[in-house]
Amino acid sequence: MNIQTERLEDQTARVTVEIDTQRLDTAKQKAAQQISRKVNIPGFRKGKVPYRVLLNYVGEAAILEDAVELLSQEVYKEMLPETGLEPYGPGTLTDVKSEELPPTFVYIVPLQPSVDLKDYRSIRSPYEPHEVTDKDVNGAMKNLQEQNAVVEESHQPAAANNRVTLDLHSYILNDHEEAEAEAEEGDDEAAEITDEHDHDEADHEHDHDESEHDHDHHHDNDDEGTPYIHEHDMQLILDEDDEPQPGFNEALFGANAGDSRVFVLTFPDDAEEYEDMAGKTVRYYVDVKKVETLTLPELTDDFAARVTKDDEKPLTLLELRIRARENLKTQLEENYRNEYMRKNLDEIVKQADIKFPEAMVADQVDRFLQDFDQRLRQQGITLQDYMKIYQKTPENMYADYRDASEQTVRRSLVLRELADAEQLEVTEEGVDNQIEKLVGQFGEDQRDTIRQMFLSQPNMRESVRSDLLRDAVLDRVIAIAKGEAPTITKPEETKPDNVTSENKEESA
Repeated sequence: MNIQTERLEDQTARVTVEIDTQRLDTAKQKAAQQISRKVNIPGFRKGKVPYRVLLNYVGEAAILEDAVELLSQEVYKEMLPETGLEPYGPGTLTDVKSEELPPTFVYIVPLQPSVDLKDYRSIRSPYEPHEVTDKDVNGAMKNLQEQNAVVEESHQPAAANNRVTLDLHSYILNDHEEAEAEAEEGDDEAAEITDEHDHDEADHEHDHDESEHDHDHHHDNDDEGTPYIHEHDMQLILDEDDEPQPGFNEALFGANAGDSRVFVLTFPDDAEEYEDMAGKTVRYYVDVKKVETLTLPELTDDFAARVTKDDEKPLTLLELRIRARENLKTQLEENYRNEYMRKNLDEIVKQADIKFPEAMVADQVDRFLQDFDQRLRQQGITLQDYMKIYQKTPENMYADYRDASEQTVRRSLVLRELADAEQLEVTEEGVDNQIEKLVGQFGEDQRDTIRQMFLSQPNMRESVRSDLLRDAVLDRVIAIAKGEAPTITKPEETKPDNVTSENKEESA
């Protein structure tokens, strides 16, 4: 075989293989014999049809197609070791030139990814977790009041401090849509819409409640912008401390249960509390399902004792506030740490030179879709049902998940490379200790069974090892960004045993 290999920019290789003409003819004879066992040709028994007769009956293309199928995998296995390529997955036969001499097969082979982290240890970012304020504590106490409030369904229009139950769909608009939205706002900033207005649910970070109501309020987002918030049966208290965007609650004032509204809002340019949404414009589609009034209990020692009645010792109001502050501090620190890690990991990903084939993205899309299908099945439908309801093709689903899948692939590759670069390992003792922690979360009567599962199923143990290694890498990302990462000592190169000529002279 004559083999020519060409590496392509998309982390694949084009391999052109010239095969012996006799080899293709032999494959065609074998394919013809197999075809002859399946077709009925007058005057001939199955499997006994002469090649020329069969050729006239089924045509050259049919025989060649089967011959190529028989030969392509065989040729692929033979040629791959000679190319020196490291494939990520199976190659694809993309072209067959059978009329030329010699016959030629052309394969596209996805290659293993490559990652160059560049100067990743130069990443720095100040570590400044937020302090818990009195306002934060007051908000936590108010949440406790709301959780213990007297709730009554209201038949009046929604007003401040009411709780509303919503189906919410929203899209971040692009520039030309923002201009159209501004014109719409001039006519009616919070216009009421009818059930005939359709919109599509294309967000995949939330579970979907596929009820009959969803079918009646199906929005077509083909001409919309980027999906933003999509949520069913969302409960929202209409006060200034609890709204998705400034002006959102006000846009719902006056709405009754059963009403639908569409409105457009723009985030302030300095909206730091809304992260990366500053200056962006969002169109909201809201179906109001219920309006309720809340009567909040007073903040007293009796209230504190009531909400902590299951504790070993019920708390006073002051003690309850102290606990709320401590819980908030722990939560804020954890949230900040996670956000700090993600931000700096993304900086490392951004500066790295990462190459991978599209096949890796496709595999990640498949994993996302499998997870989505499992969530849908918990609600009584399947992914196929979802695609029919929302008129989605496999190509649509792939496009919907591709960007998130690519980002996941990039992060995963960088994390794997970081583990090697930082010489991070997980010991067997570390795995054993983590398994014992997991086993300890179960009752005593179940622990032996759970422990045996880890012993009998190696994949469970490897999953624990993988999680521990990932946690170690993420901890190291934080340490690098803070400038606290330990120095990495590279293994010393083996020195030759022979003495240099200079040393020989000295010894002489």
